[in-house]
Amino acid sequence: MWLISVLIIGSVLDASPPPRDGIIEGVVVRAANRTPVPNAEVVLRAKVDGQLLAVAETTADPQGRFRFSQLPADGATVYLPGANRGGVHYPGPSVRLSFLRRRAYVTLAVHDAIMFPNPLVVRQHTITLCPEPGVLRVTESMLIDNPSAACYVGQAAGENVEPVTLRLAIPSDFAQVTFASEFFGRRFSLIGGKLVTGVPWPPGQRELTFSYVLTNTQRHYVWQRPLDLPTTKVRVVVRRKQPGCGTSDVNDIPQKEEGEVAFESGRHTLPAGHLLSVDLEQMPVTLMAYAPWAAISALVSLLLATCLPVICRRTG
Repeated sequence: MWLISVLIIGSVLDASPPPRDGIIEGVVVRAANRTPVPNAEVVLRAKVDGQLLAVAETTADPQGRFRFSQLPADGATVYLPGANRGGVHYPGPSVRLSFLRRRAYVTLAVHDAIMFPNPLVVRQHTITLCPEPGVLRVTESMLIDNPSAACYVGQAAGENVEPVTLRLAIPSDFAQVTFASEFFGRRFSLIGGKLVTGVPWPPGQRELTFSYVLTNTQRHYVWQRPLDLPTTKVRVVVRRKQPGCGTSDVNDIPQKEEGEVAFESGRHTLPAGHLLSVDLEQMPVTLMAYAPWAAISALVSLLLATCLPVICRRTG
């Protein structure tokens, strides 16, 4: 009887809802000098079915302090507090509350926002060109650095217009573009033939990698692209199976390895707008590229076959 009572009590305890006495509190500070940010907007999110949903909001006091209470401390829910400043959300560390840890203290660091001038610099820009029959596949990787202490948010061109922080001046005739990161893939839009984004850039470095395809039917092709930002170092790699690497304005002496040729910029930073140009020779083309010439040859052969007998009879 005693064992049965224990089992019944245990099952009741397991079925009871988790205690709602969890607390997440802390302070919002500036990342540059760790001073408190008064009256900051703080949002608490929780992972529900694999998605982050806002479950509570509050405003920090004049000393930057905030507090969320009466939170389920079930040991399974993952909370993610964050602070908003200058239209940018800064997430803090993830928190898990349980029976043994019902209170957590976190520090949320935010940055001041800057709209102008643009502080972004590309520390390394690597471009890989892969000629294939009928197409040129291009992959670009940019290490973008914000060396300032503020978050660059860009400047809107007018009312009801989203600010733009980066424009990618890749050739406008690209067939498709794919971003390595889903985050950037969702934030870029095609406006005026250019890929643009309004994603904010906090201090520090971010890597942006993407690829696109250019159609080609010519044996001789010139790939061109202006730089989007001041760039410390550029490396252009041409990968191909057959000889005829072409030339580039990036440097005069290319580095040759088996199956590829690389061009690198010198020690000086290249300005935004500097035009990169690679002259590709002996591009592989599809059989369809020869179709017009084949049709012309067939037509000429047909005319000769029709006219030659007539000419021969008249001259004979």
